[in-house]
Order: sequence, then structure tokens, then C-alpha cells
Amino acid sequence: MIRQIFIVAAFAALVPAAISAPAATPAPAATPAAPTAASARTAELSPALKKAQELAEKKDFDGAMKILRTEAEKGNAQAANALGEMYFFGRGGAKDSAVEAVKWFQKAADAALPEGMFNLSSVLARGAEGVPKSETKAKFYTQKAAEAGHPEAQVRMGIAAENAAADKPGTPDYNGARIWFEKAAAQGNPTGLLALMRFADTGLCAPPDTAKGTDFCRRAAVAGSPVAMNEMGVRYQRGTGLPQDEVAAVGWFALAAQYGLPAALVNLGFCYETGKGAMRDYDLAGRNYALGAKQNFGMAEFRLGMLLEQGLGAAANPAHAHVLYTRAAAHGIEDAKKKSAELKAKLTPAQIEEADKLLKENGPSPKSGSNP
Repeated sequence: MIRQIFIVAAFAALVPAAISAPAATPAPAATPAAPTAASARTAELSPALKKAQELAEKKDFDGAMKILRTEAEKGNAQAANALGEMYFFGRGGAKDSAVEAVKWFQKAADAALPEGMFNLSSVLARGAEGVPKSETKAKFYTQKAAEAGHPEAQVRMGIAAENAAADKPGTPDYNGARIWFEKAAAQGNPTGLLALMRFADTGLCAPPDTAKGTDFCRRAAVAGSPVAMNEMGVRYQRGTGLPQDEVAAVGWFALAAQYGLPAALVNLGFCYETGKGAMRDYDLAGRNYALGAKQNFGMAEFRLGMLLEQGLGAAANPAHAHVLYTRAAAHGIEDAKKKSAELKAKLTPAQIEEADKLLKENGPSPKSGSNP
């Protein structure tokens, strides 16, 4: 247990103190995400823009908006891009307007600002109210941003190249995709690093090398990706690309769980439930499962249901366990269907009434998760 505490503390020193949101998974995606609200990555901010940034951080969006508009109208590309973000997200008293956002993103893109080109491509790829979807223009600006060194655009280029290679007849050549992912990874982009991990593990461009894949994963974790932190835990559990170490696995799961990643919460909870790599603690297991269940994560609901059915870490509650099994089944957990039916047959009429009421009030969300 003491070693576990030291490992968690040591790992925590390696990663950023705060991450705004979990990183995306590295598997190819068809539709780009929305603009990223990170307008100042390519150059030092002017004093005026620093002031606008300070005001925005203090939630004084009106004050930030005034400065940005003044600077953007003077031709400042960073200000134009930031102003576009304000309009896109509806901040600073500005009604969210994709049309107005695109106007300013276009000005930033015309000035060759990588963030402006990237944000413009994001809106055009998806389309928005008043802005028709244009895959051709989106691809053009994504490539321009990638060539200008924007890491997220480079990842998108890699995904597009990977999908294109997979669709071609014959043996796919993923080297074009690999090159783009390497460019993003060279800048410490976690998604690019995780893509290279996947390439190394599966041998898409070279013989499989899980040790190399683990190195990419570790770099992504150190760069702040909760997905990579969780994957490091899985690798330590299984001994994939490094010596098996269940205590180290718990350390990585704990780090990822701090960011609310549902899969990590389940993995950490399971370690406490089974005593693998940590002292067995059903209460801590249940707490982690509950946090995952709040995010409609099917496996978290299933594991929490099992604890409540057996009365582990809390008093047995068959009605609540049945509700959790039912939700988990609706979220794709096959074993939960059988457990739900078996448990329902044992419930009293009062418990069935309670469970039905809870299900009516807290039915499965359409935006639910399933397996870790």
C-alpha cells in the first residue's frame, strides 16, 4: 500500500496539474470536432490580447470582446480568430452565431494563422446554422493548417490518410498517415502519440512492437492524456510492452480517474474490489463505480449493481441493483440482461414498484457509454 501511494505521487509529478477535458481516442473519426477555443498557440500575444485573455479568464467576456474587436478590425489575425471563437461559443454578450464566427475565422485564415484555418475547417466540415457544409473547403483548410504546423490538423490529416488507405483495394499503405501522426507527436500531441501507439501495437507500418507502443503511450500520458494514463494502467496489468506490475497499474488508473474518465473509474474500482494492486476496499470500489455510473457508463453501472446486490461496501439493495442492471443492459452490457431478469424474479412487489419508479425517473440516457 505504501508503494502504491509513492507511485501515484511520482506519476502525478509527471503530468499537468489540470486538463480541461479528456483527450479523444486515437481511432479514426469521420467528423471533426468543433473549434477548440485556443487561439494563441502560434505566436506571442500582444499586450492588448494578453489583457483580453486576462479578462476572459476572469469571466469578463464583455471587456475581452471589446478589445478583440478593436484589434481584429486593425487586422490582428489572433484577435480575429479569438473573436470568431467568442461568437461560435456565444460568449462576451455575443449571441452564438456560426455565420459571424466564420467571418472572423476566414479573416484569420486569410492571414495564414494556423488556428484560424483549423477553426474554419472545423465549422465547414460539420456545417452550422447559416453555414453550409463544405467538405472540399474543410479539407483544403485542414491541410493548410497542418502544413503550417497545427498539431490537431495534422492528426486529422493522419486520420483521413488512414481511412483512405484502408478503403483502397489490396494491401493498405499507412505510411502517409504515419507521417502526419509523427508530425503531431513531435509537438507532444497526445492523440498523435496514441495513434502511433496503435500503429506500433498492430504493426500497420512495421512489425508489431508493443514496447515501442508503450513508449508512445507513456509520452501521451505525460503530455496529459487521461486516455493514455488509463491505457498505461492496462499495460501494466497485462505486462504489455513492459514488466507486469499491478501496483503501478493502480497508480495510472488513479491518475486517469482524477479526470473523470469512466473506463479508468471502472478499472480503479475493480482493483479495489478484487484487491489487485491495492488493499481490497469495497467502499472505494463502489465510490469509483458510482462516479462512472453517473456518466451513464454501462460497465460502471453493472459493477455497482453487483456490489449492491451482494451488500458489499454498503447495505444490500436489490431494487437499486436491479435498476443498475437494467440501465447497464440498455447501455450494451450483455451480462447485465441476465442479471436483471434473475434479480427481478426475486424482488418483492414493493421492491419492483420502487425499481420501476426509479427507472421511470432515471431511465437510460441516449448519450450513454458501455464497456471500458
